[in-house]
Amino acid sequence: MTEKIENLWEKHISVLLNELVDAIKIFDNKQNIIVDCTLWMAGHFIEIAKKSNSWDILIWFDADEKNLNLAKKRIENSIKNVNFIKNLEEQKKDKINVFLINSNFWNLKEELEKIWIKKITWIYYDLGLSSLHLDEAERWFSFMQEGPLDMRLDKTKWITAKDVVNSYTKEKLREIFIKYWESSQANKISSKIIEKRKQKKFETTIDLAEIIAGPPREKAKIFQAIRIEVNKELEMLEKSLNDAINLLEKDWIIFVISFHSLEDRITKQIFKRETRDCICSDLICSCNHKKSLKLLNKKPILPTKEEIEKNPRSRSAKARIAQKI
Repeated sequence: MTEKIENLWEKHISVLLNELVDAIKIFDNKQNIIVDCTLWMAGHFIEIAKKSNSWDILIWFDADEKNLNLAKKRIENSIKNVNFIKNLEEQKKDKINVFLINSNFWNLKEELEKIWIKKITWIYYDLGLSSLHLDEAERWFSFMQEGPLDMRLDKTKWITAKDVVNSYTKEKLREIFIKYWESSQANKISSKIIEKRKQKKFETTIDLAEIIAGPPREKAKIFQAIRIEVNKELEMLEKSLNDAINLLEKDWIIFVISFHSLEDRITKQIFKRETRDCICSDLICSCNHKKSLKLLNKKPILPTKEEIEKNPRSRSAKARIAQKI
């Protein structure tokens, strides 16, 4: 690693940090079990750990093993009373007990079952990419640098961005660009990709960026659409949110920070559905659905002007909060 670890830590600025930490209610008379579904550089973790009791359990997910190891070093450097554990028998009463799970939050329920956690008291998601992902050319999350067409958060998965642009049919490419980009240019860009790869296969970020006309924002949307497809981000989010709501104990909180309209729409729809007793489309109810959530903010929480000036990447962030009932 050519760059100092400390510099890598500072590259990722946690979005809506104060709003998230302020929403956490730590109870002294019980063991709090807090789950962070997207650890990144542990910025939220460190502030939450400062509020935690010395015998709480904190569980942190990250599909990116490299990111997980960097975050672990930052935690060790910042919080002295942390006890990293692999099973509940290793808990200590005088330390914050931490599970670091190298897995996508899609596997939330399954991974918690492995460590005998059946209920949780607080859970949150920071759905934006780490700044390390955006700035590191070898991950291919940005069109600003040349790098291989990879884009996998989880390196154990086989499909890459290179596979998508070189093997998907025109119809399939158009479908994901419409679904994840919502643009009238989807057909045009799909055709360009097909024509280009007849001459030469796509190998790098620049290969793809060069065929996308228009301002940087349009290129960013194409890259985003392919990234979502590679990592199956929206399907994962929907499954994980439903599992999280079922795992939450009564009166406890789920907090979701999203960065584009598709993520926010899924969060909003699931939260709205879970605040209703009936979700039938017919006049006579036959679903037997019972509401499980209460919204704590009718409108999404947005970053302040000061935060956006400090961290321009926060400008698209929205947070929604709900309480289990």
